[in-house]
Amino acid sequence: MQFNITTDYAIRTVLYLAMKDRLATAAEISEAMHIPKNYQLKVTSPLVKKGILTRIQGVKGGFCLGRDSRDITLYDIVSTMETTTHLNPCLEKKQNGNPFTKTPYPVSDFYETMQTDMEGRLQGMTVALLVKNFRQ
Repeated sequence: MQFNITTDYAIRTVLYLAMKDRLATAAEISEAMHIPKNYQLKVTSPLVKKGILTRIQGVKGGFCLGRDSRDITLYDIVSTMETTTHLNPCLEKKQNGNPFTKTPYPVSDFYETMQTDMEGRLQGMTVALLVKNFRQ
């Protein structure tokens, strides 16, 4: 499993803003975090919509965290950016036509354990903790 590049850019953006603890322009974030400038709005728009970031428009505008970094988890960012956070279709709430998603199969319990562990780790890791660990 691999997060898409947009998710990586979103995490970088949020971490940068948490480390700087001030308003920053899209150009500043792009340059500092090595994110293509034309990609920055694609990255920030869903984060603004979810309240993870706040966007201030105008000449002196930019982006800042939409809430305290102690209240933003990696799960918040990942679940905002990824179309699904499930490891396998059998874990999706909505069942499709695949017979393996309708009844348990030999690896279902293992996937469920992995899913629970991954979500727990993402939910337990706040942006504030990441920044603190980085600065140590």
